[in-house]
Amino acid sequence: MKTSKKFVITFTSLAVALGGLTACSSEGESIALECAEPILIGAAMAQTGFMSPFDAPALATAQIAVDKINAAGGILGCQLVLEAVDTETNPDKGQQIATDLVAKGAKMLLVTCDYDINAKSSQVGNDAGVLVVAPCVGSTAMGPDNGLDLGYSMGSAVPGEAAIMAEYAFENLGQTVTLFKDMSIAYTTSQCDAFETRFKELGGSVKSTQQFTQTQAGALDKPVTAQVANAKKDGAQVIALCSYPGGGAQALAAIRNAGVKTPVISGFGLDGAFWLGAVPNLSNFYTVTYASVFGDDPNPKVVDLLAAYKTKTGQDAATGGLITGATTIEAFKLAVERAGSVDGAALAAEFNKFDNEDLTAGPTSFSDDLHVNVTRPMAVITVENGKHRFIEYRKAEKPVL
Repeated sequence: MKTSKKFVITFTSLAVALGGLTACSSEGESIALECAEPILIGAAMAQTGFMSPFDAPALATAQIAVDKINAAGGILGCQLVLEAVDTETNPDKGQQIATDLVAKGAKMLLVTCDYDINAKSSQVGNDAGVLVVAPCVGSTAMGPDNGLDLGYSMGSAVPGEAAIMAEYAFENLGQTVTLFKDMSIAYTTSQCDAFETRFKELGGSVKSTQQFTQTQAGALDKPVTAQVANAKKDGAQVIALCSYPGGGAQALAAIRNAGVKTPVISGFGLDGAFWLGAVPNLSNFYTVTYASVFGDDPNPKVVDLLAAYKTKTGQDAATGGLITGATTIEAFKLAVERAGSVDGAALAAEFNKFDNEDLTAGPTSFSDDLHVNVTRPMAVITVENGKHRFIEYRKAEKPVL
């Protein structure tokens, strides 16, 4: 088994504030936070494996946000330390890493951007009374329905994402659809289910649902020749591809290689350009995601964060989901300041009061029952001749809950 490497990330000005520091809560009350040592934030996230294209950028912007907060004096005078250990996209390894980080005193635990992968590590944090946040999980599974009273996602969830996909497709691409449904993880199956529900509500019709799966390493487990042939026979005006790289890219390549030029729409799972080598000169492809990383996003907060990411890493961002890492740290700061505490239950109580908070990922809201956003606007992006272009930010008219 490959040995996991531990990465300890510290930031400038890690001076420890040694007394009680006061501030004001959102209700105007004076609050104090004792700082005998820096606040530890633990991250059991994937820096390798098939989830790394989504986890690693979000982790990097979380580091950038920590750096920015520390440089400005910390949270109520307390400095932050972010300690991240690579789960290698292995749920069991993530569980052990989470256990270790909680034992070290982590006050927030960041976990992988897919609930199927992070379920074990999330439960560890929740059971220990630690706030648990997945920066970009797209499922409503992060929350009370799965026993995670302290579990949240800073992502934009499938009920809104899939509704935007369906609404945009119905209005702009066509009113008949073939679903290409990746059965590998809950995110992709629920995405196609919600898309189908909303598309039919709008008056559209589903010609067929073509199912496929991919391995944990991120490749098709079987060719999709039959599924592509069925889609070609359908002659639908749109194909909704609910998947992620690499199997999702391989499926899209199979569709185009069969001469099917039908518009294809997908979600955050197929954001980015890092997988486009599988489908050279791709055209007539649309994705609904967090933001554009292609130099044309109109949100100045996104633009500033992308610039900071480039400075920090020397690389351009791969997907728009990276903005949720910084948003996670912003939300933590807001909750600590309002609660005057780093206790998990106290922070969760403040999270549940969030009502369109102005964070980098956009307006962010939670409630006692829903610990993920379903009404936040998302970016619609198209690809023509292998080049991405921002179209619009769009909010779901009717999320599929």
